[in-house]
Parts: sequence; structure tokens; C-alpha cells
Amino acid sequence: MKSVSVFRSHKKRNFAILGLLALVVIGVVAAAASYDRGVHWHPHLSIVLNGSPYTVPSGIGIESNLWKDHSLDQYGIGMAPLHTHDTDGIIHVEVNTSHRDFTLHEFLAIWGQPSDGSAIDGHPVTSLTVDGVQQASPTADVVLKDGQKIIMTLSP
Repeated sequence: MKSVSVFRSHKKRNFAILGLLALVVIGVVAAAASYDRGVHWHPHLSIVLNGSPYTVPSGIGIESNLWKDHSLDQYGIGMAPLHTHDTDGIIHVEVNTSHRDFTLHEFLAIWGQPSDGSAIDGHPVTSLTVDGVQQASPTADVVLKDGQKIIMTLSP
């Protein structure tokens, strides 16, 4: 009796299995490519009052007394999607989507400041600079980006 290789005797079945395996690999690669990993950016907000630095509080969007607006909670991961950890002015944009822009006004709303950017703790905003460029209006909204430098100047 002649011996026949296992591969030859099950040729159709083996091709079907290989084809199915190829489809699974293609599906996994396509799913991984389309998976939205979100973003984790760090714009920096400096606030100046009477020529002196004004501290951006730590815990904005984390501590309940500094988390006033919850309209963006669906984009967060256990905390507001726009928040601070320290008093260094770094806004953490930690969101579960990359398909939406997040703005300075939204951060201010979370903090409990007027969401139109008109004031910080009752002090009117007199100028707004983004990456060294003076904005046309001190209440202009700004789309937050990684590494961005935002300076808000307040009057007493």
C-alpha cells in the first residue's frame, strides 16, 4: 500500500482551514486599525492676575468641589476627560475618543468657571494668548492640543 501524505488526503479541508484562518487574521487587523484609542494630551494653562501667576487648582475634574459640569462624563475614564492633577497648569486631556475636539471653555465649565471664558473666580479675562499668538477676543474658545501654551490675563 502506498502511503499518502496527510496534507494530500485532506487537501480541501486544509485549504478551508487556512482560508478561514486568513479571514480571522484580516478581521483582527482591521478591527485593531479602526479601534479608537482616544487621546492623552497635555496643554498648559497659565493665568496671570496683576502681573503675578494665578494658581490653577489641582484636582479640577477629579474632586467633587472642582467638578461642576458633568456634560462630558461619557468621554472620561473615571474622572472628567479634562482635568488637572497638580497646580502646574497642565490640563490633562484624557479622553476615550479621537473623533471629537475638546475646548478650553469645556475645561472652564468643568472647573465651575463661566463656560464662555469671560472670567476666572470673578476676575474678567482681558487677554488670551495661544502659543504666543494673541487671540482676537479674550473670550475666544480654543481647541485643546498637546503641548499647547495658553495664557489668560485677568483684571482685578
